[in-house]
Amino acid sequence: MTFPGHKFALALFSGVIVVWLIAMAAIMRAGALPAEASGTMLAIFNPGTPQDHIFASLVNAGAKPIRETSFGFIWVVSGDEPGLSGRLRAQGSIGNYRNLPLSPTIAGCFALADAKVAEVFQ
Repeated sequence: MTFPGHKFALALFSGVIVVWLIAMAAIMRAGALPAEASGTMLAIFNPGTPQDHIFASLVNAGAKPIRETSFGFIWVVSGDEPGLSGRLRAQGSIGNYRNLPLSPTIAGCFALADAKVAEVFQ
């Protein structure tokens, strides 16, 4: 007894997921702030980074921490001096974004994946 329809459904489902992941990675990369950006933004760090280290990185970059999101590795920060995004990246941020039209959870996951992919191609 074989189930050829199940193989087709599994292949179709897998294909849709792969296309969605590629599209979201491209969208998140395009939405990342350039190094010279300033203002209010989300600063995303690697999950598991100690809170003390994140806070010190934010302050060292010249950012004003506004609040932590539900996830300890994503912070809302602000700064008026040009280059805040670049300084945050130099301090360990894996991605900086304006207020996103989607959950910071998704942004954090894709920023992490985008950072890992960028490391491979450098």
